[in-house]
Amino acid sequence: MYLLSFLALYASAKRDTVLAPLLSLNIARTDRATVRRLVRLGVPIAATYGSEAGFFSVTALMAGSFGSAALAAHTAVNQLVYIVFQVAVGLSHAASINVSRELALGRTGTALRIRNTALACAGAVMAVVAVVYATLPGLVLSPFFDTAAPRDAEAVSIATRLLLVVMVLQFFDCAQNIGVGLLRGLDDTSGGFRITLVGYWAVGLPAAWLLGYAAGLHTLGIWLGLLTGLATTAVLLLRRYGASLRARTPAPQTV
Repeated sequence: MYLLSFLALYASAKRDTVLAPLLSLNIARTDRATVRRLVRLGVPIAATYGSEAGFFSVTALMAGSFGSAALAAHTAVNQLVYIVFQVAVGLSHAASINVSRELALGRTGTALRIRNTALACAGAVMAVVAVVYATLPGLVLSPFFDTAAPRDAEAVSIATRLLLVVMVLQFFDCAQNIGVGLLRGLDDTSGGFRITLVGYWAVGLPAAWLLGYAAGLHTLGIWLGLLTGLATTAVLLLRRYGASLRARTPAPQTV
């Protein structure tokens, strides 16, 4: 699949008059300063994705400790979150590209509106999805479970409760991903990575443990911990973006 995707993208780029000359690799003419800059930008991006994947993987292990039904419910709901998450990924990349362009043109006010627009678009989609989760949980879970079978009854019951948490969680999940993209538009990839370490690992994971084990909420507590971590990350990322834009806005001229 990845090979086919690569070949399709390569063929598309080869037909583009601007991109085609860039596909010829000449290592001898590589600008080392540019390579170092790309590495400094790229490594934190990869680490951010790894941090998020690790956070969700650890919580999956925690959910598995409560039994097979809890793990099945957790896995099913997690897949639903990843499907909806693709909306946030698209908005995040679009926001990143547009912020870079607007800053290059010196339009910081427009860069701020891009944040608001991306969040509003994500919020609208998440609201529609939340209504579906609330009104049609059986239909939403039917690809994963036989909702009428007694053997799946416990997993379906757990997953139905988790959907109520996901209705709120997905707003913060989208917001934090858009926040990461906005900071990338400012070339601030390391700042976004550091914030995810705080939100996911310093806040979210301890909250998941406390609510899941100490408070006895089990899988529901784990997802409340996920919600807490994602909400913290979203708030910190968006605050950093706003502060960075204000720092770049030129002071008004006084006569």
